Amino acid sequence: MVAHLNHQLRGARADQEAAFVKRLASDLQIPCEIGSRDVGSYSAEHRLSVQEAARALRYAFYDEVSARHGAKKIALGHQASDNAESILIHLLRGTGPPGLAGIPPVRDGRVIRPLIDLTREQVLEFLKQGGFEYVEDSSNLDPKYLRNRIRHELLPFITNYFNPKAAHALTRLASIVREEEDFWARQVGGVFQDFVLEQTTDHLTLSAHGLAHLHPALLRRCVRHAVLSLKGSLRRLGHNHVEAVVRLARGDCPSGRVDLPYGISVVRDWDEVVFLLGPPAKRPGFEYHIAGTGTTVIREIGALINLLVCEAKRVDEFGRYPSTTAFFDLSTVSFPLMVRNFRDGDRFRPLGMHGSQKLKAFFINQKVSRSKRHRCPLLLSSGNIIWVGGYRISDSVKVTEKTESVLKAELLPA
Repeated sequence: MVAHLNHQLRGARADQEAAFVKRLASDLQIPCEIGSRDVGSYSAEHRLSVQEAARALRYAFYDEVSARHGAKKIALGHQASDNAESILIHLLRGTGPPGLAGIPPVRDGRVIRPLIDLTREQVLEFLKQGGFEYVEDSSNLDPKYLRNRIRHELLPFITNYFNPKAAHALTRLASIVREEEDFWARQVGGVFQDFVLEQTTDHLTLSAHGLAHLHPALLRRCVRHAVLSLKGSLRRLGHNHVEAVVRLARGDCPSGRVDLPYGISVVRDWDEVVFLLGPPAKRPGFEYHIAGTGTTVIREIGALINLLVCEAKRVDEFGRYPSTTAFFDLSTVSFPLMVRNFRDGDRFRPLGMHGSQKLKAFFINQKVSRSKRHRCPLLLSSGNIIWVGGYRISDSVKVTEKTESVLKAELLPA
């Protein structure tokens, strides 16, 4: 099955090429599908370069055709000279190892490039000896494109004056680097998981402290791995983007933001480095009224608060409980209670303090990230915050030697 896409960029010339492909396929008795897409409009609509738009539409067309005909593979015509040109382009732009890996012979087990080890000259010689007709894309001669200048000027210069087999040498380099990259990708995957704090389909949270202590080379790979796991592609992610995220993760400033291509943003929030696909989601608010003891489920954060009354104990025994358990002098608490999340202007009087302070200041002092602040349940009595769940109670409800009955609160996963 032959598939050819007219990109509608070169007018009558492109139409002639499509007609040539159709006629040749007919002569060879091979089924053929010719498609046409307006690359220029797609490029403007999606704010892509013409080359990126053409590639996106071309591969989408190949997928459509292969699905209709039940094809298992998509064979493309890239050859060693194309590969050498790609490597030189990346090299001149200051690429890292992934850019030196060139064009892969096989991608995703489905896209194959059977000519990748043959140079353009070898392919043309085969066509000449077999007496086959062929046409050449006239845009391949336009010197305004960097690839064409490398194809017609730089690569021939290297071949003539430095290495007559330059294309093969660069292809061999790409093969070596691909194997190296495959090995390191597997290694990075294991290290990466050690720093994952939370992961969903649209965001990924990593430990800033853990990342900051990595070797710079490994940290860069973790950044790329994070983008790949979230977006599924590293297209348009350049060295400068990666370095900006590295500085964000390793810097002394506990907050900041970096915007990456395709709508990915990276936010530093104290010890969290959060990769977001799309704009940050609106944080859900919650508010529950508690009439008495028992269990209250807080669906929005996947937690519950369990309240029960118990006998007063010696104050010094309370220290052995985790921060997710709190004790209050029952006589200082008035039902119904309320549990809700953080609001601007909230104040409370932390245990051990004589005056109140803004809850925002308390969170900053405790180095609580913004995302955790809005998920933190606050327990209120008579409109006053008596417990910042998982952190500290208010001094106004502390248990003393005079306490007779105690209200115990536990914050647990739902």
